[in-house]
Amino acid sequence: MPQLGESIAEAAIINFLVQPGDHVEADQDLIEVETDKATMTVASPCKGRIVKFTAQLNESYAVGAALGQIEVTNEEAAHMGLDVSAPPKTSETERISKSEVNVSHNKSRVQPTVRGLPVPANAAGASYLSPRLKARMDELGLHAADLAGVAGSGAAGRVTVEDFEKYIASLEKHQMSAASSMRVAVADAMRRSWTRPLATVGLPVVLDAVLAHRKAS
Repeated sequence: MPQLGESIAEAAIINFLVQPGDHVEADQDLIEVETDKATMTVASPCKGRIVKFTAQLNESYAVGAALGQIEVTNEEAAHMGLDVSAPPKTSETERISKSEVNVSHNKSRVQPTVRGLPVPANAAGASYLSPRLKARMDELGLHAADLAGVAGSGAAGRVTVEDFEKYIASLEKHQMSAASSMRVAVADAMRRSWTRPLATVGLPVVLDAVLAHRKAS
């Protein structure tokens, strides 16, 4: 996992853009990852063939963790500054070395596709909040600490949006059992109208000429 940002310590794998056995070019996007507020792509550090991915979907990995392996030619390995001992040449292995290149090589680039300032994460493993869940919690005025009582069903016990909505629904069922769904919807709309910022603009207007014209006519 390359360094995705100054304060980002980990990211979750959400999609593989290529498959084992595919031949890739340098700087070609290989893996799509998700941080607290952004979706990014991890690019190939070199030209070669994808041997395998050691990372798993929906799992979070710290910066520096190996995500997969790429098989490269001796020429490409030398270009990257790797010390490669060439194996005995045969008709099939004359051109290919068995050097395995870590996908998280320091030449990897990431291309952010969603803007947003990353939230500092604890290197020991901060609670992961997806962008959708974070937006929903911000809308309700909640914080990560409020999820302590929510049981997560996601990877590594992470709380998903569905888990959060079920938890909120269970609270409404016990605390607002007498309220109809319509009343709950109205209350939610009223809450949003008070919590979202409102603005009023006032401008001075001189109407003396208009009033004088009306009197004259």
